[in-house]
Amino acid sequence: MKLFEDGKILMGFSDSGDGDLSLYNMSVEQAENAWNSLDVVNKHGLKSPAWAIQVHGNKVLPVREFSEKVISEQADAVITDLVDQPAGVFSADCLPILIYSARVCAAVHAGWRSTRQNIAASAVQAFSNVYGESADRLKAYIGPCIGQCCLEMGDEVYDEFVGEDSEYARFFLRRGKWHLDLRALNRFQLVRAGVRSENITDFDRCTFCHADEYYSFRRQRQRNGSMFSFIVNRSRN
Repeated sequence: MKLFEDGKILMGFSDSGDGDLSLYNMSVEQAENAWNSLDVVNKHGLKSPAWAIQVHGNKVLPVREFSEKVISEQADAVITDLVDQPAGVFSADCLPILIYSARVCAAVHAGWRSTRQNIAASAVQAFSNVYGESADRLKAYIGPCIGQCCLEMGDEVYDEFVGEDSEYARFFLRRGKWHLDLRALNRFQLVRAGVRSENITDFDRCTFCHADEYYSFRRQRQRNGSMFSFIVNRSRN
């Protein structure tokens, strides 16, 4: 697991070495065991994380208290101002983004469908609309995802993106099929939503290329496991 700390903010991007963390697809007991087996959880005494059922949309779910109801909601981003409450998203090629201010944290699942719907901007807007946090004070970490080298798209997907916003065309390259730079487009969307470019850190790893490190839905051609990316604002370092 790749960990980052910024004061009381702790972030983690898991890899296949941490095992399958598709907690949403497990029983309560299995999910607790998988989470509690992680070194970072034991070291920092982390609570069970909040997540949502991901549906490749652009809904952002505010988490005001942790409950079983929360983890049955459908959304592709979770945001919270709860202290010591991890929030996370699942991925196996899609892009995880962790965004935070001094008191609010969000985890975003930005697959290509959610990216076309500008989920990054939806998350930034939730910081402002729900919690009164200014976009120019936010920081973001962009995690591992399938790279432009490997993310092939058909003409119909390219047309959908460009139909949504003509600016998106510059994030595609034509190599037989269209290749989308998912991370660069999400960075662009974050900046356009008001996040300062210098406040965005990009952990640039291709999940498809690095078969020894990451689960990849496209490489495996099926769901064999998921990574989990989380963020938490701790009461103490």
